[in-house]
Amino acid sequence: MIMEIPIEIISDEKGYIDRECPHEECEFVFKVHIEDWKSKITEERVHCPRCGHTDLSDQWWTQQQIESMKEISMSWMKNQIQKSFDKSFKKMSHSSNKYIKIKYKPGKKITFENNPIGQQEKWELEIVCEKCGTRTSVIGTAFFCPCCGNNAIDRVFDESMNRIKEQLNSLNEMQEVLEEMFGKDTAKNMIQNMIETSLKEIISAFQKFAMECFNKGCTKKVRPNDFQIADKGSELFKKNYGLGYDEWLTSEEIDYLGVMFQRRHILEHNNGIVDDKYLRNSKDKAYNIGQRVVCKKDHVLRLLATITKLSEGISEVVRMK
Repeated sequence: MIMEIPIEIISDEKGYIDRECPHEECEFVFKVHIEDWKSKITEERVHCPRCGHTDLSDQWWTQQQIESMKEISMSWMKNQIQKSFDKSFKKMSHSSNKYIKIKYKPGKKITFENNPIGQQEKWELEIVCEKCGTRTSVIGTAFFCPCCGNNAIDRVFDESMNRIKEQLNSLNEMQEVLEEMFGKDTAKNMIQNMIETSLKEIISAFQKFAMECFNKGCTKKVRPNDFQIADKGSELFKKNYGLGYDEWLTSEEIDYLGVMFQRRHILEHNNGIVDDKYLRNSKDKAYNIGQRVVCKKDHVLRLLATITKLSEGISEVVRMK
């Protein structure tokens, strides 16, 4: 016989309930507004905001919620067992005779506690899906709507750029902390690595952004690598959308973009050591073969500002098509 135990789920102060991605490689914990979970989420398909994994709606319990449900189930089971024992032994005690006397003294009463399952405290970042209006709250970054799976590429890209900018602007404070923890030499190397990583992240984020925007209004097959070269990316948008990068950037900015794209490539694939191919593709006159490119914070901030300016233009032309 299957027994059903009613379990009440209550939301946090903002009306959200906790969910957790069931994919073992992700297990991202996020929040969905309880009204949207009830009225918009389907039983057949829920999307993880972080990794995009899809699964049935009953697979998204958090570990904390599962433990709470286990405790409620155990409390109910102990209560039922005690009731059954009390009933059986009381009945046996009433059937005592002159040969057999059965006395039964009930133990401490086990009370079934079915307390509502609460949520983690409210989080600051709230996201409203531009496509279906589902409200989600996360810590960190979310890429997909849990209801419709929409990938809000503009918002995700802007968040990435803001995060990188904040990181770059806090490098001095970070270096002081790192020097206390690891010493000056190690701290200096770690900060330099952060600067170079920021350059790579900006360009990687832009490649993904440009490809997603391009695909919104064009059926031509493209890859993120097609936007690694400034001239090629510009030509793709000009041919298919009528406007290239020169619509939003100066020739100097486009040249700078080309150099930084090539610096990212050589940092990624040749440990930053200049070779003939780099000089040929970048037209960078600051280095000779065998030298290592130097990546400074100001270089990356300038790249970020240029990429931001370009992305705003791309977003506008894609919306207009």
